[in-house]
Amino acid sequence: MKVYFRIDAPDFGEQKEDALAALNAWVAERAEHAALINIEDEQGWQLGADLNVKAAKQLIEPLNGLYAFAKQFRCDFVVGFFDGESQEDVCYFGNEEGKPDAFEVACYLGIE
Repeated sequence: MKVYFRIDAPDFGEQKEDALAALNAWVAERAEHAALINIEDEQGWQLGADLNVKAAKQLIEPLNGLYAFAKQFRCDFVVGFFDGESQEDVCYFGNEEGKPDAFEVACYLGIE
């Protein structure tokens, strides 16, 4: 299943380049399973990662890593999945939303 992690309303101010570099490095370490999303257009800025996930336990490491990123850069992530042409948000985690539980997130995504 293709799962997305997007920063909810990214606004890093002077830390924008640092945040982008940190997320890019995180994705590069997982290149076979992850892709960086960095889109700026008239609707705003979408920053995050797409990952291919087959089992709930595969969410543990990404959620922990992205949670550390969220704490460092004081942001929250929205998690969701792609359903054909559309996408569906299922939950949030991060600096204000708190630490995610991988098995709870997997349940929301419909991953066993």
